[in-house]
Amino acid sequence: MPKFAKHLFICMNQREPGHPRPCCDPSGQGELQRLFKTKLAERGIKLVRANKSGCLDQCELGPNVVVYPEGVWYGA
Repeated sequence: MPKFAKHLFICMNQREPGHPRPCCDPSGQGELQRLFKTKLAERGIKLVRANKSGCLDQCELGPNVVVYPEGVWYGA
């Protein structure tokens, strides 16, 4: 049996200041991924993992999260 039923991939991409495209983690602190991990733990949800991800190439939609295995995407 798999350890996790679902994976949340949270974009942690950073771009240099002045780049023409936005990025999902401009502060470089990984705040969104940490918040997902905290909230999952607070709710006792153990079968979902909040993973760091590289660029998901949807930067113009704000911070990106994709849920697998469903393949559902979320942006700001």
